[in-house]
Amino acid sequence: MTLAEREARWTLFVRFAIEAVSEDEARAVLGQALAQLKPELPLRGEPVLHPRHRRNPDDIWVAEAEPDLTHLQVIDPDDAKTRCRFVEGHFPGGVSWSLSQNTEREAKYEWPPDIWQGQPGRDDVLLHPAVRAVMIFCKAK
Repeated sequence: MTLAEREARWTLFVRFAIEAVSEDEARAVLGQALAQLKPELPLRGEPVLHPRHRRNPDDIWVAEAEPDLTHLQVIDPDDAKTRCRFVEGHFPGGVSWSLSQNTEREAKYEWPPDIWQGQPGRDDVLLHPAVRAVMIFCKAK
């Protein structure tokens, strides 16, 4: 199986909820946030941005990016949990994530964690003050 065929078996994306007054401002914040990831997270194509609510727009924009894991020769075990952990490893350490789903076939990491798990001073800002939430999602096709 080629690396591209391996990746075609999975849906993997990162969603950012960004507070901004325009798409241009949201795109600028996203660029700054992605630049904070260490090491840089390779992406498939450009992230897609849209208003959170298309019919009743507010100041929240959703940016969806698809990590490209074809540069990894091996993912072991090749499951949703491992893929989400790999992507989460690009974000700053010491941040609490909520793992609402964490199985071999489907995993979802969310920041900020719920109000009971969040730690003030540690879970207040991730990458940029305008980034209000991040979700890493992986599911077997």
